[in-house]
Amino acid sequence: MSVKTKLARKAVKTTAKHTAHGAASKATRKPFRSITLLTAGALIGLVVGWLVANSKSTESTSETGAVS
Repeated sequence: MSVKTKLARKAVKTTAKHTAHGAASKATRKPFRSITLLTAGALIGLVVGWLVANSKSTESTSETGAVS
């Protein structure tokens, strides 16, 4: 394994640990805000996922000529 690869992996690992620790710390200090932001993120993710899935299903039916 090259030195570059080792450093890159170490940086990713350290960043992940730092992010997880910060999120846990913030959830302890401001739990309502954390729950609100997580819920908002989940809802936005659901809407975007639904829109992407819905647009792909619409495209596939229009290519085959199927009537919906």
